[in-house]
Amino acid sequence: METINRQTWRNPWALRDYRRSSGYLNEGERAAFAIAAPQMGRGRILDIGVGGGRTAGLLRAIASDYVGVDYTPEMVELCRHNHPDLRFEVMDARDLSAFGDASFDLVVFSYNGIDSVDASGRLAVLREAARVLASGGAFVFSTFHRSWHGFEHQVDYRRLEWTPNPVRLGLRTLRYVEGRISGTLRQRRLKPFEQRDGEHAVLLHGAHDFGVMVYATTPSQVQSQLAEAGFAMPALLLDLDGNAIGDVASPDHEYFHVVAHKPGP
Repeated sequence: METINRQTWRNPWALRDYRRSSGYLNEGERAAFAIAAPQMGRGRILDIGVGGGRTAGLLRAIASDYVGVDYTPEMVELCRHNHPDLRFEVMDARDLSAFGDASFDLVVFSYNGIDSVDASGRLAVLREAARVLASGGAFVFSTFHRSWHGFEHQVDYRRLEWTPNPVRLGLRTLRYVEGRISGTLRQRRLKPFEQRDGEHAVLLHGAHDFGVMVYATTPSQVQSQLAEAGFAMPALLLDLDGNAIGDVASPDHEYFHVVAHKPGP
């Protein structure tokens, strides 16, 4: 899982996709950020798994101090290029020892980045997020839904983008065909590595031409893990439309957003 995902994040095509991303993913993410924003003006923010810096542009307005981290050096360089006035570091979310206890008011791990590591790594991320959060601070992340029907049907994310420019269209068509072929071969090769264990699973995802293995879970499992890591219960879970969900999420939703608070006044 680790080797597969790291190779994908370093791929030039993945870097290209992340370079172009901007804005909120959906209303659920917008609502989660609004709920978790520091209540008294600006706050100290740790942005994990920053990719190309999409969330940096969203969070800087509410940050008194911003730090973005990613375990892929190429992504960090991309962020530094896109946001030269902000701080970015190469760092693994499973080990945030560079930061002291209670260093941040808000920790964010968007775009299902927490699902890029295995079960033990996930628990380590949750514990580290709780440790670096100040009392009453919030951890916002999104996580893949174990019962999403797309895992069952192995949704292919490859799309051909239209352009009136014949040269660009030709290159995009070539890339599209190449992606479909490589994706099919990669799907056959990686499918046997899937693992299912109770409520969570490690599954092959169709993004990046079937280039990532992701940890998928359920709302109840998320609540249990957050409680174990020391967060206040229950955490708020939101679907992609920004609606609160309970113990069951719709199979139409690929993932859901989580807002968890560290106990405090």
